[in-house]
Amino acid sequence: MNEMTQIERRQFIKQSFLSSIGLKVGASTIPAFLTNSLQAQANGSGGMPYMLDSGKNHKVLILLQLEGGNDGLNTVIPWEDERYYKARETIGIKEADVHKIAPVKVEVKEDQSSESKSKNKEEAYKGSALGLHPEMTFFAEMYAEGKLAVLTNVGYENPNRSHFKSGAIWQSGLESIGVKSEAEIEKETGWLGRYFDSQCAGEDNFVGAYYGDSPLAMRGIAFSGTSIADIGKEPFGFMKLRKDFAQTNVFKMLQEKDTADNAGKNNKANFLRNVASETQQASDDMRRYLADKTSNDYYPDTKLGKQFKTISEFILRGSSTRVYLAKIGGFDTHSNQTTSHARLWKQINEALSAFMKQMGQAKLDEKVAVMTFSEFGRQIKENGTRGTDHGSAAPMFIMGGGVKPGIYGNAPLLKKKEITSYGGLAYETDFRQVYRSIIEQYLDAPSQGIISDVYEPLALFKDL
Repeated sequence: MNEMTQIERRQFIKQSFLSSIGLKVGASTIPAFLTNSLQAQANGSGGMPYMLDSGKNHKVLILLQLEGGNDGLNTVIPWEDERYYKARETIGIKEADVHKIAPVKVEVKEDQSSESKSKNKEEAYKGSALGLHPEMTFFAEMYAEGKLAVLTNVGYENPNRSHFKSGAIWQSGLESIGVKSEAEIEKETGWLGRYFDSQCAGEDNFVGAYYGDSPLAMRGIAFSGTSIADIGKEPFGFMKLRKDFAQTNVFKMLQEKDTADNAGKNNKANFLRNVASETQQASDDMRRYLADKTSNDYYPDTKLGKQFKTISEFILRGSSTRVYLAKIGGFDTHSNQTTSHARLWKQINEALSAFMKQMGQAKLDEKVAVMTFSEFGRQIKENGTRGTDHGSAAPMFIMGGGVKPGIYGNAPLLKKKEITSYGGLAYETDFRQVYRSIIEQYLDAPSQGIISDVYEPLALFKDL
């Protein structure tokens, strides 16, 4: 057998290497844009690896997970309600520091007499004015520009105060998840995973990309998302793929054949080493590609800032990814909350400011939306260590993506009869109503089989 030619070696990269690794490594396949990049290497085209031009034509959703349970009352602040300050004597945000936004419209029952209606309306508006945390300057700007939706009192019935269980409820979007064991939950699918299964058949696992542990939200039957957490160290997992490639049946089979053949007649081992070398070269190229300094000035040097910088690179290069999951931890503020909570929102504010401004300059802000969520809010009354304990309902934010701006929902209900038995905020909007709205109105997909039709969608997005 003659030694493999350069053309044969290139064909191997495009076919055997890509298909074998894509099917054998982990639970995911190689992203389509990565396949194209390696094919470019195989074809000897040179230059930087490229992504899919078609990636620029679809909408992109970025979920920002606030791990630990964000304190909603110190995020969207009912600064006019004296009950808020009585419950939070040391950690309450002063009115003078709040970024005030428009008062909430509170519904008054139509079956009341005129006198009763007038009295109740006056009472309803008392204490209904809201404002944003002092560090949320960019959020206030976005609200003023008509690019931010503030959803108050979002939660679900019979709230769970376990980080794991409540997080699983939010990420699965399933009604029954709260009564299942951890082992049973591991077998469930997430709301985005079901969306991928329904709408992304034939696409690779890079339709979803995430930071941190593999999220339940992206777990489907055929999809699980792709981690981009180590991209700065090993862009797109090239190094890991090269290492794992050596363990594949294809590699072992070729090695066995090489040993069996007469010396000098077959040089597949050298060929494989060349494949690994070209893979290393592709890794180095992609590392330099993402090290492009053109966007560095936008982003703060924080973990979250780096996450959004990487996400922006994917979007600007035309990645086929539809949903990203970024995350920031530290919201389990049982003690000394004021400083840590402010620091976290400062990081979020800076990262999103850089990201959305860059999307705006690229004229992609109508095709990119960011949604925040947390597993639960905090209790209304501060505890004895200047912090707050696990609560229930809390606010969500959606910015960009053609969202209809404004406040969705009423001011937090702080009357004693309206508070949960353990001191949390009562929910007004089920979070699955938000999910259904995003799927149908933003991602332009039917929600059947993804979110129960029990949850009525909100009119959250403009018709673009």
